[in-house]
Amino acid sequence: MAWVYDQIIDLERVAARHWRGTEEEWLGGWLLRAADGFTGRANSVLPLGDPGLPLDSALETVVGWYQDRSLPPMIAVPTLLEADSPGHEFDQFLMERSWETRPGPAFVMVADLSDDASPLRDYALAELPGRAKFRVETEPDHGWLAAYHYRGQDRQPPVMRTVLTSAPAQVFASIRADDDVLAIARLSIADGWAGITAVEVHPSQRRAGLGRALTGAVCAEALKGGISRVFLQVETGNAAAIALYKQCGFQLSHRYHYRVAPPPI
Repeated sequence: MAWVYDQIIDLERVAARHWRGTEEEWLGGWLLRAADGFTGRANSVLPLGDPGLPLDSALETVVGWYQDRSLPPMIAVPTLLEADSPGHEFDQFLMERSWETRPGPAFVMVADLSDDASPLRDYALAELPGRAKFRVETEPDHGWLAAYHYRGQDRQPPVMRTVLTSAPAQVFASIRADDDVLAIARLSIADGWAGITAVEVHPSQRRAGLGRALTGAVCAEALKGGISRVFLQVETGNAAAIALYKQCGFQLSHRYHYRVAPPPI
């Protein structure tokens, strides 16, 4: 699927409704977000249009806004997969002003569930091992939260639940064997799209097909709600996850990374 830059900006605008900061403010067409530092998406600027100021002045405003909140000034930079788009031009602009790239660039992948041939339909019917069962709840319970490790961290800041429940609607899916949580995912709904986030499979259960089964199951939940378009984000270096999602019928849309302001002099 070939995506043009305007389409990826539209998708990024939608995605911003699925995972929100606890504080948000618009600077022209730039969305400034903060959530006590929990996740890059909730604590970065999303440039969706003209900021209404010369770019250098806009950067000064961004720096001040984040410094007032004791957060590093950070901008998400969405770009086409090819090396020629307005996103790349803006990225060059930031690089020339010593805004450093944060590790962990990510791909955005999309799938259309309306296709009857989608492999996700088969994965949604996949049999689970042993006593395992699929569960879906409107709030994350203790077991779900205990299984969630953002960037491998055990820390669960107070703001985490607020961010996890920040979309207009979301459900918290899991595969469990009795009280053991084997895998989790969050499915959010906004603006005609479903978003899959917070996907984790317990280390002892990896390579057993639970990732495919869970992906299919949450996509089936989206279809129940009349939503056929789904997106997710995955780090560009996570080859295993990218391969799994491609097998499930997802295609690469675009990529994004973060740029962080240079330290004050």
